[in-house]
Amino acid sequence: MNEEKQKIIDEKRKTTVDNPEFNIVWEGQPDGLLGTILSTLHLNFTKYQISKDELIITKGFFSRRTDTVELYLLKDPDLRETLWQRLFKVGTIGVKVDSHSNSFQAGRYIEIKNIKKCYEVRKLLRDYIEADVVERGINYFDKV
Repeated sequence: MNEEKQKIIDEKRKTTVDNPEFNIVWEGQPDGLLGTILSTLHLNFTKYQISKDELIITKGFFSRRTDTVELYLLKDPDLRETLWQRLFKVGTIGVKVDSHSNSFQAGRYIEIKNIKKCYEVRKLLRDYIEADVVERGINYFDKV
């Protein structure tokens, strides 16, 4: 295993219950034209977080909903950029929830929309997914 993956695994093991915010490695909100306007007016109520173990999506103001998915259940993070997104230097990251898991979210496609520095965030997410899979000792078998 390379040093970068081992470093991520070591960081994950340092997470403590006393400081729950300690395990957040990335946090962002939708950006672009509409996101910028909403953030300026303090009306952007969607927040994305990547922790060392989970992808966390929080939406809403009056009725807030927080969805969490364990990283080891996620597969194939990909990146999409429309023309408008490229103009505003944002992108959408999509991940699939493993369809073989026992989770009620199995087979679901999750989008992290209009994110700045989308290439870096996608790589960070991919690295943490891989590290979580390695740490848990999960083996995937492809059907032939």
